[in-house]
Amino acid sequence: MPPLAPSPSPGLNVIALISGGKDSFYSILHCIRNGHKVVALANLHPEQTPGTSSDHIPEQGGHQGMDDAEEDIDSFMYQTIGHSVIPLYESALGIPLYRAPITGGAVDTSRIYRHDAADQAAEPVAHADSTAKADETESLVPLLRRIIQAHPEANAVSAGAILSTYQRTRIENVAGRLGLVPLAWLWMYPSLPSPAERDADAMAVGQAGLLEDMAQCGCDARIIKVASGGLDDGYLWENVSGPANAGRALRRRLVKAMSRFAAPEDIKGAVLGEGGEYETLVLDGPGFLWKQRIEIDTRDVGTGEGGVAFMKLKGAKCVPKSGDTQEFAPKDVRRPALLDTPFSTRLGEILPLSSDQTMSTSTRVSTPSPAWAIREPHHCQSRSTWTIANLVAPEAGPGAGEQMDAIVAQVQNALSSPPNSTSTPRSTDDIVFATVLLRSMADFALMNNVYVSLFKKPNPPARVTVACGDTLPANVKVMVSFVVDLGARDRRQGLHVQSRSYWAPANIGPYSQAMSIPLRAKGRVIYIAGQIPLDPASMEVAAQGEAWLEGYALRAVLSLQHLWRIGEAMQVDWWLGAVAFVTGGEHVETQVRIAWDLWKKMHARPDGDEEKEEDEGPQLDAWDIKYGRRQEELIPQAVESGLPRFSALGEDAAATIPPFLAVEVDELPRGSDIEWQGLGSQCQQVTLESREDGVSTVADEQYSYRCIELDVKTSEGSLVERLRSLINSLCQDPQLTQAVLYTTQPVPEDLWPGQIVPCRSVWGREGRLLTGGVILQKEYGLDE
Repeated sequence: MPPLAPSPSPGLNVIALISGGKDSFYSILHCIRNGHKVVALANLHPEQTPGTSSDHIPEQGGHQGMDDAEEDIDSFMYQTIGHSVIPLYESALGIPLYRAPITGGAVDTSRIYRHDAADQAAEPVAHADSTAKADETESLVPLLRRIIQAHPEANAVSAGAILSTYQRTRIENVAGRLGLVPLAWLWMYPSLPSPAERDADAMAVGQAGLLEDMAQCGCDARIIKVASGGLDDGYLWENVSGPANAGRALRRRLVKAMSRFAAPEDIKGAVLGEGGEYETLVLDGPGFLWKQRIEIDTRDVGTGEGGVAFMKLKGAKCVPKSGDTQEFAPKDVRRPALLDTPFSTRLGEILPLSSDQTMSTSTRVSTPSPAWAIREPHHCQSRSTWTIANLVAPEAGPGAGEQMDAIVAQVQNALSSPPNSTSTPRSTDDIVFATVLLRSMADFALMNNVYVSLFKKPNPPARVTVACGDTLPANVKVMVSFVVDLGARDRRQGLHVQSRSYWAPANIGPYSQAMSIPLRAKGRVIYIAGQIPLDPASMEVAAQGEAWLEGYALRAVLSLQHLWRIGEAMQVDWWLGAVAFVTGGEHVETQVRIAWDLWKKMHARPDGDEEKEEDEGPQLDAWDIKYGRRQEELIPQAVESGLPRFSALGEDAAATIPPFLAVEVDELPRGSDIEWQGLGSQCQQVTLESREDGVSTVADEQYSYRCIELDVKTSEGSLVERLRSLINSLCQDPQLTQAVLYTTQPVPEDLWPGQIVPCRSVWGREGRLLTGGVILQKEYGLDE
């Protein structure tokens, strides 16, 4: 069954950043394809040199080409080759064009822009030394402000980043400071599932799939510069998005040439020119965007150092489009399929489930009384992490905002005065994961407006947010738990994609998709934010209004795919475990069984004779490759592609399914009915141990994640006894890093030495109803 169509989202008014190259213009087509309106074009060009007429580089508009010699500066951020043609795009597209010079240089060369700024959302402070250059990224700010003043309806900005974190984070930072929604439709495009419209011949071109999709809507993008050992001046003026046989033949040549000179993990970016292997100039496109096309009277070949060759262009002009041009409509702009092949397969497998697998609410365990209370937060500190659990402030007032204000003060005070007297004071910059429990999702905005004040630097902590209703302690509107990394900040890695794309939901709020911290010996633990089933392009919950079973099945699959894609981007080898939060009702048992079935199927070891799929995982950041970013700033590449990486488990392992819990709560963000939260590991070896009361995962014999299922027959009194037994036998270990209790019954004050998540119901393996569940995490060898 094909994926159900996502709900439409309100249209945005977009400022499109253009360089003249193929990616920025193809991004405009996707803006239109997704129901948005481009209100202005923005371009940054090299500063004028003495003797150059200002008429040739107008501040706004312009309708003539420039016959003077090109000045192509070596910018880390912007394409400048062919900039003399840029003024013609205003007439060619019929959209106002605004231009400004590039000032400054690549001052901030970190992979993540303003990584060390005290407040990334604040305007940069000018250096005391007046001779110091500003970063070239800041050239965007006055240009965009001028456009916003002229077009106050503008509320988004589009760019053509495909694999470059360097470029994307800079545009996101500027967009955030100006209140614009960042759009990056091509982000991770080479790793996304092929559009359904690609035929077998196009699929055969492989890594050039993006260029094939450009060709199918009439794009004309000419190579005007080559700078790779695999390409020579014979490629100049070739149309990389050319139609039919000639265009496809060129794309095959590009793939072949790049295969000889690019590393295997970089080939997809190289074929697209992401690493600067070649640069393009767009001359024409579909008629719903292009009103005229551009012609060049004279072209000469120039050469530079290191085998660089480029076109010298003269006599550029706009001309009417010919009448025999093929007509295209916005719907002809191809979009990647919503689901990757494994997840599309899983969806087809679970849909036959009968919708009569429901349970009566009378069989559920009774929910906690609102009379129970939490007085003080609990601290669990090892040498690697420090968990500050169950922060509440009912005494601060009845409102969620008031209580969150008090919780902020509590955590800041706690971080400055660690319970272990030998520990170094920490700051909120060291928080890597947060769990936020609300009484009602109606309180989300009040909580979030205060929560955002905690984090000023790039890559804020990953977060999961759920509403627990009256299962929370008395008078508590907000309860928060934090995981603090006690290691060096420069050894952490974060993923905070704020741009809207087809890849995964944008995180425009104060949380990252993932945070990764190193273990003391080897490997890493990756905290991933809770994932709900938002369609990435529309940012709306998928399949709203569809038949319940089909809609929920898609949402369960899509949200798990988000978890998977983020895990792959962070080079997760194996999931230590996962929790599926669901909103209950009459279908709660079916919801849980579908979630379990998905989790189980995604961890089924493939048949030995099954052909391994082509690696569709993310590649190294091509921008970093081009400019020689410091190697330690790159996310390490996995030795073997694929998640889960079964070779880490070993061929003789009987168990393959990591720990799983399903937890029923009152509400989830955006009215969703499922949210996946996972903990990943970068490791070389994994051991799964099945026990009578659950499963544990051990990574590299140094980090364990154990899930303990508390039987549904456990009464309130016997639950307390069971928890006391666990505390005495397992929770006194100094290597314990986190102890989380999901419970359907009240917990006596100060009993549980860790985080508490009160809930309506808890479910374990095979969809088994429980009284509660416990997750214990330990890092071994800390005292060695």
